[in-house]
Amino acid sequence: MIRLRPYKKSDSKMICGWLADELTFMKWCAGMYKYPLTEEQLNERFETISAAEDAWSMTALDDNGKVCGHFIFRIADYEAGSIRMGFVILAPEMRGRGFGKELMSQALKYAFEIVGMKKVTLGVFACNPGAFGCYKSAGFTETSVEKDSFEFNGEKWDCIELEAVSPDCKE
Repeated sequence: MIRLRPYKKSDSKMICGWLADELTFMKWCAGMYKYPLTEEQLNERFETISAAEDAWSMTALDDNGKVCGHFIFRIADYEAGSIRMGFVILAPEMRGRGFGKELMSQALKYAFEIVGMKKVTLGVFACNPGAFGCYKSAGFTETSVEKDSFEFNGEKWDCIELEAVSPDCKE
């Protein structure tokens, strides 16, 4: 079972260990951090996000209370009822076993039921089929594709935009 709680600076040590190589790192952050990820970088971003009125960081815990995931909610528009997710990551040992879907389901439940949002959006690179499949299985649908949105090592990556709509808003 996945539980969510606000991010703590002490979570950074665990999270930084999940990005084993630069390719995985870039698929996760699109160059928004410098490789390799450090605790200082993650906690500096946390401080920036904490100061914003429309963003916050979350941590996922496993059954034993161990940090097993992380993501950010940002660009919260309370009037429109929308929020964007980003920097979603799951501990490597948890991947491919349904925990990613559970993390996303819990995040959506939090956004819809606790924060009162109507829509959650996120982007994923087309070259990251595992994450794309995870998001789709959690209820996200594709809304658009931004061609060649990011370049890494001479490759241009398309970004797929996705959204999930609150069950209360579906017809």
